[in-house]
Amino acid sequence: MNEQLNNLPVLTWNHLGVNRAGQEFALPEVPQSGSAEENLTISILPSNVERVQEFPIDHEEMESGVGKAYDNYILKNSNISYLLKVKGETEQTIRTKTCVSSGHRAIAGSFGIYAEEGSSLVWMQESVSDEDVSGFSTELTRIYAKKNSRIRLIQVQNLNRSTPSWNGVAIYAEDGARVEVVRAVLGSSRSAFGTRAELKGKDSSYQLDSIYFADQTQLFDFNDVSNHYGKNTQADMYTAGVLAGESSKTLRGTIDFKKGAVYGVGHESEDVLMFGDKVRNRTVPLILCAEEQVEGQHAASIGRLDETQIYYLISRGLTPLQARMLLIEGRFAPVLDKIPDEKLREELASQIERRLKENEPKSNAS
Repeated sequence: MNEQLNNLPVLTWNHLGVNRAGQEFALPEVPQSGSAEENLTISILPSNVERVQEFPIDHEEMESGVGKAYDNYILKNSNISYLLKVKGETEQTIRTKTCVSSGHRAIAGSFGIYAEEGSSLVWMQESVSDEDVSGFSTELTRIYAKKNSRIRLIQVQNLNRSTPSWNGVAIYAEDGARVEVVRAVLGSSRSAFGTRAELKGKDSSYQLDSIYFADQTQLFDFNDVSNHYGKNTQADMYTAGVLAGESSKTLRGTIDFKKGAVYGVGHESEDVLMFGDKVRNRTVPLILCAEEQVEGQHAASIGRLDETQIYYLISRGLTPLQARMLLIEGRFAPVLDKIPDEKLREELASQIERRLKENEPKSNAS
């Protein structure tokens, strides 16, 4: 399927190759093998959260960062549907896990949160695959946050290297609503992620904290968009990543102040660490503005770890690997600290350390 995915909102020179995801991210055909809900693990829902059959908002009113064509693809082909309506505040974290397995090698998941006024929810989604299975994972999560609601979506993608993945998030925020997306991308052979937040209401806000670790020949493509419409809206988008081996990554980050978004504030930043001479990084920060009284900032730090800092830590008794891991942990902390499962946090940290060791320069190996 040749739909254009992860499109940059305003195109730039085509020869730069950043206007959209490449053909390697073309969507696969979903086999008509029936429901794959046996591949979905879910936690018990609290009393104020209800599973519903239909999302209350028409899908045409919302669009993910991957794009409308992708959203329609999911809604047409989904073999997993898990839609929630939140009616009040809850401290319980809802957990779901999708697994690509030999029984269902194709996952097309349609997820949604409809948060009523003043409600709150934390939802952690994990995407995994059996070790020796080759398949694919495609998922879409829609979040409609009504007045003064609070939603935190935590996504952990840790698929095997034979499983490509696509993941879109569509957000609509009314007055005073706050939506937070926490994203950790570690696995998959190639992975396309895209979030789009429509800050329609006054004082609405959006926060994205994202990390990724790519090595070997992994390909990652991100497209994160924050559209400001209401007064006093705020967006903060932070991404930190590591590129090693022969991996490649493109990140498009867009903050768009629409007419009427007075006193809007938008910040975006990325911190990329590169290990090796064969990695490829492309970062495209973009701020668009149709309103005068706004504040927009973007920043990108791309390079290698500071050898002075590493030398200082080594002089205090750490090995070179421990020093590098400590500096990476500092960058990844905004995401890892927000994962509520301590065991999962430890597993991810252990995996990052193992992969860092595998890509450690021979002369500096501990």
